[in-house]
Amino acid sequence: MVQSAIVKKQVREGVVQVSLLRQVECGLKCSGNCAGCMQKPQGELLALASDPIGTKPGERVEVEPSAGHSIGLSALVFGVPCIFLALGYILGMVLGLGELASVGTAAIGLLVGFLPAVWVNRLITRSQAPEFVILKHLA
Repeated sequence: MVQSAIVKKQVREGVVQVSLLRQVECGLKCSGNCAGCMQKPQGELLALASDPIGTKPGERVEVEPSAGHSIGLSALVFGVPCIFLALGYILGMVLGLGELASVGTAAIGLLVGFLPAVWVNRLITRSQAPEFVILKHLA
């Protein structure tokens, strides 16, 4: 998915920080001040981007997510907690704890299932790898 962004600063050689522009129904130049606007732009969304074309701070650019493991990470973040939730409930029922206690073991399973997601999030945050690639300058 291609998005528009504004280059904020150069982080290191070939990597810049960009502010992603949220697209609203009335266009990118919308300030969200019109009476009928339901899409008021929220706070700034910052990300790192590879800069193969050599941009300067303040320039408007077009970016796309860098090819990576997004589907695998999505499965990890959303799927693993759901699997642990189901396993926790099944474990409670197999142990004969009753329905309410099985819901409790399901909640514990859900919490345990979030641990891999938190671990991966910390690894990604520490890696400082660019999440986007700059495609071209925009006018």
